[in-house]
Amino acid sequence: MGPASTSFSSPRIPALTTHHHHHTTTNTTAVPSILKLSHDQLNILKGKSKEDGNTINYSTYEMLAAHIWRSACKARGLPEDQETRLYIPIDGRSRLQPPLPPGYLGNAVFSTIPKALAGDLVSKPTWYAANKIHKALARMDNEYLRSALDYLQLQPDLNALLPIAHTSRYPNMRINSWAKFPIYDADFGWGRPIFMRPGSISHEGQSIILPSPTNDGNLYLIINLPPHHMQLFQEFLYDI
Repeated sequence: MGPASTSFSSPRIPALTTHHHHHTTTNTTAVPSILKLSHDQLNILKGKSKEDGNTINYSTYEMLAAHIWRSACKARGLPEDQETRLYIPIDGRSRLQPPLPPGYLGNAVFSTIPKALAGDLVSKPTWYAANKIHKALARMDNEYLRSALDYLQLQPDLNALLPIAHTSRYPNMRINSWAKFPIYDADFGWGRPIFMRPGSISHEGQSIILPSPTNDGNLYLIINLPPHHMQLFQEFLYDI
């Protein structure tokens, strides 16, 4: 692409920040695990969006991310009054208006950060956490993303805004979904990949949702937690 392609994601002139944009200005030993969630388990989890008379039909991702967030709060034994944040990377390509052209290879990743008290996440239905996530994702519209670009333009030192790995550590989480990436369509002449996972997930509290290699509706979760939290997390994760 030529230089003109950068205009799609350039800040406005003059730059105008209309929203608050989070950034963190600041290792627990943790071990990653790969956990499988079956299609049936995901359907049961999605059905929980109708509990207690709730009428909003949350997506599978929203309900799964909510369940992961709640399970981590339980496994970590967070105090009821502890605020916890969930860092969610999102793709801004289709959210910006006009949308970025197909094949745009520039950086169009933004972050949204729902937050809640651990006591509320644990004691209320799963859809309570899903609603927090749903609202945070809905907020990431063209105006918000343009404001974020303008915010960057107005900063004297962009290095101060570089992502900090520790944003995902206790009591927070980071959930990145690769579930819709065409990972298993990458045939380089040897057939479909058997299994794919990231080369490294080294920071406590980070997690990635992966698609199934056989398109059977299952999903895989890679998550990094200390061993004493991981065992409890697995118990809570599969208690659907």
